[in-house]
Amino acid sequence: MTSTEPIDPSAVVASGLSGLGKVFPPPKALLARRLLATGRPATAEEFARQGLQLSAEERRCLDEWLARGLVTGIVGETRSRDGTVKLLLGLRDGKKVETVAMPVGACCVSTQVGCAVGCRFCASGLFGVERHLSPDEIVEQVVHARRFLRIDRVVYMGMGEPSHNLDNVLTAIARVKDEVLISPRRQTLSTVGGVRALEKMRAATVRPCLALSLHTADEVRRKELLPNAHKDPLRDIVAAADAYGRDVGTPVQFEWTLLGGINDRDEDVEQLCALLEGVRGYVNFIVYNKVDGLPFEAPPRERIVAMARAVKARGILAKIRDSSGPDAEAACGQLRLRDRGGVQ
Repeated sequence: MTSTEPIDPSAVVASGLSGLGKVFPPPKALLARRLLATGRPATAEEFARQGLQLSAEERRCLDEWLARGLVTGIVGETRSRDGTVKLLLGLRDGKKVETVAMPVGACCVSTQVGCAVGCRFCASGLFGVERHLSPDEIVEQVVHARRFLRIDRVVYMGMGEPSHNLDNVLTAIARVKDEVLISPRRQTLSTVGGVRALEKMRAATVRPCLALSLHTADEVRRKELLPNAHKDPLRDIVAAADAYGRDVGTPVQFEWTLLGGINDRDEDVEQLCALLEGVRGYVNFIVYNKVDGLPFEAPPRERIVAMARAVKARGILAKIRDSSGPDAEAACGQLRLRDRGGVQ
């Protein structure tokens, strides 16, 4: 297989994973991105082994692209006792985001610089949102994580609300499939919901697994805990999530960060089970991870186990998730903007 389409010598090669796209023939550009994303050498010899011969001009463009590098770079690294690696990534405009590589083979990536939802128990939204991440900035987080650990699963659960940057996130999901070679069934998008966003996901060409962040089944309390979440009624959001999961063929994960004395009561269990009646999915109880300056605590372990058992007794699968890397502030709810307001 060869390509005879000539390259314009005056064409500019850009940096980043997509930088070859405008000057390289599509099959060769895709192979170059796959080689870089999977940690293999992007050499003329490797192209030849794949049946793609590079011309002299294509070799020049490839060398220039490799020299320009990615649009993100590692500026900080923190390791947890459990083997989790939290990476602080610098962006070309000086902004920073965090991504997490976990020993279980998963990479938790960010989709925005900060977050606009402002969940009261989460560090990511403490300073609001500064901007969306581009598809390159999202995909490159997986590339960096793979330099540290074996990664075969991607969760869009880092800084940011993916539904607020949905076009770029869906593009990144498709590119992770094509370039990083991780199936959409091994990718999970976590969102606070919104009927229109879920319907847009349902119509997408490449569709990931879905995690819907509930945290409470009480409408009033949810507005208090998630002040800037979508205002659609919870039942409508859950129905849209259920329709998405049934269409895609994977059960929906309903996330519930456990906050002692706030959403761990018997009435919370009753409201949750009533909300999820007839829905295809399971509850993921997330043990709250402490954030300095926030007034929340995780419930006692025995209460967490009792809640999971009570939900299971109602015929709904429930799991308890202890996050990776809490001692490195790499766990759920601990990722945050850096270098702002003295927070380090």
